[in-house]
Amino acid sequence: MLVPPADVLLVDDNPTNLDVLARVLRSQNHRVRTVTSGALALEAMRRQPPEVVLLDVAMPDMDGYQTCALIRDDPKLASIPVLFISAMDGPLDKVKAFESGGRDYVTKPFAAEEVLARVEHHVNLGRLQKNLEQQNQSLQDANLKLKEIHVLKANFTAMLVHDLRSPLTSVGLTLELLRSGQTPRPGMIDQAVDSFQRVQGLLDEMLDLHRSEHGQMPLRSDTIDPVAWLQGFADQFSVRAQAEEVLFQTYWPETLAPIKGDRSKLDRVLHNLLSNAIKFTPRGGAVKLEASVEFGAGVEAGLRFLRIAVIDTGRGIPAEQLPFIFDPFRQSEPGDAHRGFGLGLAIVQRLVAAHHGQIRAQSQLGFGSNFTVLLPC
Repeated sequence: MLVPPADVLLVDDNPTNLDVLARVLRSQNHRVRTVTSGALALEAMRRQPPEVVLLDVAMPDMDGYQTCALIRDDPKLASIPVLFISAMDGPLDKVKAFESGGRDYVTKPFAAEEVLARVEHHVNLGRLQKNLEQQNQSLQDANLKLKEIHVLKANFTAMLVHDLRSPLTSVGLTLELLRSGQTPRPGMIDQAVDSFQRVQGLLDEMLDLHRSEHGQMPLRSDTIDPVAWLQGFADQFSVRAQAEEVLFQTYWPETLAPIKGDRSKLDRVLHNLLSNAIKFTPRGGAVKLEASVEFGAGVEAGLRFLRIAVIDTGRGIPAEQLPFIFDPFRQSEPGDAHRGFGLGLAIVQRLVAAHHGQIRAQSQLGFGSNFTVLLPC
């Protein structure tokens, strides 16, 4: 057999003819249904479209030509190949069959090998056509996705230029004053240093993103004591939270199993999450840093993870934006006073993944967010 089993519909008002054809096709494991009229054929096809139809010409009430024309008029059935089988072998009979929409014409008496060859030929063509249509659709979808990415990158570039211009202007003004021999106003040098560090941070994030997307993210294997590590961040960010009049809370057990990872990379993960939490939490709100051991389930059964959660009572993330927060070139809406740069969370997600971990985000607009990181331990 040249093709895998196909769904074939036989249409003939003569039960003997149906039986003969069905046995021929079933000998090659084709799945065969039989009906005895054009009306029943249309009903069967609409209920379950076959891959090919073998249709007799001479039938009462509705002949094969009329049946085929109705098949071609139905958009859902029009692409199904119809093969006529008839004892009428005159040229005009065949012309009429093709004019009504038939794809092939087999005359009776027929040879079993010929029927099988023609059926399998048209089934093959139909499957190739379907595959081609699916590939075309995939290409169209990929093209649309590519255009969307180009638009996102263009918007991202514009925002990047905007975000770089302000700190560079601050640095430039300070340098101009120093070059002209003037003394900068109090705080200007500190502001220039902060601006420089901000630009450096943005450039580092872009470099890390490039490395992560090309599998070039080098990682050290440091042994990290989670309790001491987390306490260091708690000491640092409790001061920042107090300055913003935000309550900072912590919880983890007295001891936690050590983890292996690149300390500097994991520092960036936690620093980014805590910075965002405090930044987006209004005065009087709260930020919580907590950790515990979590055991895997399902395909991860038997695995153990250090679970780190950063929870805030801030503004939250709109539901329509939540699925895209780890995309590198997505931004919140233009004019949003709290819009992110668009790389921070993308870098966090990639750094966590590089450590064979996971990050999950839950958020509700107006009620806050919960970012949970799982790291193997």
